Amino acid sequence: MRNAFPKISRRTLLVSAAAVASPWVARAQGAVDDRMVAQMLVLGFSGSSSADSGAQKLAQHLAAGRIGGVCFLGHNTRNRPGIESLTRLFNSAARNGKTLISVDQEGGAVQRLGQRTGWNAIPAAQAIAARNTPEQARGVYASMARELKAAGFNLNLAPVVDLGFEPKNPIVYKWGRAFGKDGATVAQYAGAFVEGHRSQGVLTAHKHFPGHGSTYVDSHDRPVDLTPTWRADELVPFRDLAKRGLMDIVMSGHLTHAKLTGGVPATLSPAAVRLLRQDIGFNGAIMTDDLDMKAIRSSFDLEDAIVRAIAAGHDLVLLSNSLKPDDMLPQKAVAAVKAAAAAGRIAPGQIERSAQRIAGLLSRIS
Repeated sequence: MRNAFPKISRRTLLVSAAAVASPWVARAQGAVDDRMVAQMLVLGFSGSSSADSGAQKLAQHLAAGRIGGVCFLGHNTRNRPGIESLTRLFNSAARNGKTLISVDQEGGAVQRLGQRTGWNAIPAAQAIAARNTPEQARGVYASMARELKAAGFNLNLAPVVDLGFEPKNPIVYKWGRAFGKDGATVAQYAGAFVEGHRSQGVLTAHKHFPGHGSTYVDSHDRPVDLTPTWRADELVPFRDLAKRGLMDIVMSGHLTHAKLTGGVPATLSPAAVRLLRQDIGFNGAIMTDDLDMKAIRSSFDLEDAIVRAIAAGHDLVLLSNSLKPDDMLPQKAVAAVKAAAAAGRIAPGQIERSAQRIAGLLSRIS
């Protein structure tokens, strides 16, 4: 009797499985459609309540499938009722009921949901590591993640896995954002951070690859040249956590190194992505730091930076859309990426692979 089931290739099975997990992944082999690119965009917005026009516009982008996620900044987190109204708005607007709703909640100075807005205060990473065992830290971060989840967030743009060994560092050491001076300690406590969040169903993003701890300059202001100060052990936390499967997302920084990043910021660097994939062994989603920061906008047109980041191999592009707010940014970004793909600037299949990684993240959101 003739076999009633046709022979299916392994690639077809993989593509089909990804399409089931998230319908926008691929309609045809090699296809690049608007929604596939849009899912790579994580946008900020203006406003601090769901009634604000900036929030309403972002919700429209979500509902139309023009973006794949939302990022809250300080100006969005002024009070608890406003924050909760915003997360309800965005979660209800999301296509297929799932989208990345992210916020920076490290503890200490970088804590969008703190006592001022009606949540529990969490000490900075340096203080947590000094006063707690990793097991105790895991409990602290599980409580943090529980509050985030209850408030409507599913992605914490933390932990910091930079090493805190340089007292002159103005962005990591100054604020106690590092768990320690050495890679082993940082990896141990960052792992506890991730495990605490995973216990509550909240994703995490490790930052800032390939390491911001040695610098004398803040990458919010301009690209930072790591070449004279960077140490090889700054990669230890990334290696350790990748080996243990304790990284959901890695966030690259606006950090330049002559060899590691090929002389361009890691956020735009194919060499940095290769380092993460081939040397570190990380197969999950890679996200840029905010491309709207002066470190990038001072040297690159924003649409060109978006294309460069995706061409380099990033799966998610963070855009606060705050320097020069533009309601049409998602459409412009998608058009620029599609044109670049058609012109051969973005490798065939790269956007599809990113789509599958994003689908994997979304499948873990409850």
